Amino acid sequence: MTFSHEPATPPVPERNPTGYDVSMQVEFHDYGVFLPEIDLWLDSTAPQRATWISHGHRDHARGRHERVLGTSTTLRFYRMRLTVEPQDREPEEFPLEFGETLDWNGALLTAYPAGHILGAAQLLVTYKGERLVYTGDVKLRPPLAGVTAVTVPCDRLIIESTFGLPIYRLLSREEARERIVRFARECLAEQSIPAFIGYALGRGQEIVSILCEAGIRTAVHGAIARFIPIYEEAGYRFPGWEAYDARETAGKALVIVPTHGSGLKARGRNIRIAYVSGWAALSNARARSGAEELIPYSDHSDFDELLDMVTHSGARHIDLVHGYTEPFSRILMKRGFEARGHRAGAGTNVEDAEG
Repeated sequence: MTFSHEPATPPVPERNPTGYDVSMQVEFHDYGVFLPEIDLWLDSTAPQRATWISHGHRDHARGRHERVLGTSTTLRFYRMRLTVEPQDREPEEFPLEFGETLDWNGALLTAYPAGHILGAAQLLVTYKGERLVYTGDVKLRPPLAGVTAVTVPCDRLIIESTFGLPIYRLLSREEARERIVRFARECLAEQSIPAFIGYALGRGQEIVSILCEAGIRTAVHGAIARFIPIYEEAGYRFPGWEAYDARETAGKALVIVPTHGSGLKARGRNIRIAYVSGWAALSNARARSGAEELIPYSDHSDFDELLDMVTHSGARHIDLVHGYTEPFSRILMKRGFEARGHRAGAGTNVEDAEG
């Protein structure tokens, strides 16, 4: 789904011809990544003086920081999640849109699309001639909602590895759209109730938009519905969606959050559940999710996309955070890359991430 008013993909810089060694200091902690020379954290979940927030998921956009940097959309999601007491100081915001550059403590910071969810951005840090890219959560192929990611040439790449194993080869957005609509219509034709499990931010809105655009009556869980107005402001359409009411579900597709799925099945109604996630590619996905229909689509890059990003970045040093960091680092080293896995930041356990 493409919208004419989406920001154009900014041009990516040329590779650095100087060929110097990677030298920027980078510290990896359980609660985030720190660049001490410019006093900037990347996706810190603990309160800091200043942090870059790559996107609005709760495992990244949290913590009461003094200063926060991110796209205006991401900062808006962060604000929606933040609780500020009367005695607390309001975080100072530094919005950075795609293609814009900010001078920060001697470094130049430039944002590029990450394709993960609405507003998600990669950060290019240029410091003393060196280029470091922090992807945050990233999806290389065109997403169902959001601006398509670009691969930014760099000397050092810090990239997620949520799906960094060859078993994760996931559907394209076109395939996912077709599967979602087909399952909903099959269920409704036999007077069953299709229920789609989606995360509160990102996947949920994507599923709702697909169903509504297909003319299917759609009831939406409140945790998903609260973010719909921001997507509508960005140009995405949700014609005729309704608030979810457990007493009135007949003839509708339901879009619910994962914690609500088990409750639906327990009620014993004629409900058929679909699980839309990269984790649906796992052999035990039905047992884990309680779903009948598995639709392996994600707003993260799958294995092949991650390899493409690493290869085309031209980076000489690869740092892996989140997910299968150690296995993916070994795969990259066998292919000739200098790679290292780290236990850093959100989702340090493999299946903690919103996949």
